[in-house]
Amino acid sequence: MSIITAMAATALAALLVWTIGAPIARLGGALLAIASLLCIISGDPIAARTPLLLGGVALWLAGHFLTAYKTRVWSSRLAENFVTRTPLRYLDPVRGHEHRHARRTAAHRTPESNTHQIQSPIDHFAQWEQELAAHTAPTVPTTSTRPVAKRVPVRPAGPSRSTVYGKRAAKIATNIAVRKVPGARAARSAWRFVR
Repeated sequence: MSIITAMAATALAALLVWTIGAPIARLGGALLAIASLLCIISGDPIAARTPLLLGGVALWLAGHFLTAYKTRVWSSRLAENFVTRTPLRYLDPVRGHEHRHARRTAAHRTPESNTHQIQSPIDHFAQWEQELAAHTAPTVPTTSTRPVAKRVPVRPAGPSRSTVYGKRAAKIATNIAVRKVPGARAARSAWRFVR
């Protein structure tokens, strides 16, 4: 009975980590790192706060790793740059170089460069029969190319009106709060840097 309970608890914990673990880890890690830095600045000994600072950074990075594993996109440039410039690049779920290269080529692609030539299939059996009938040496297969019609990229459906209006309302409320609440501007700029 206890093995089944342990397995169920492990499955529930894994499900919770997979669904809500990434944002909680990113936020918790960022808050822990910022709090450790503030304590170091205020005069606490560095040796006592360094493990908390490193733990916060590791937790923040683990949240970004989990998000990248789920979405195959880095949600933070800071995390992406940290991973791609350290030995952690071998664990990179997005394969940073390939992803950035694809993003770069998609940005610079022109409609004319979108057309590519598709090779027609080669009938090896027919070539083999021709070689037997002609008693000649094997020939190198020649590929005939033909132009392919241009594909029109399919655009995904945009967000709904309620999503657009909700984002606008949240942005307006955030801007008003930043102007009215003391310290909110510094908190927002710190959040944008960490995010």
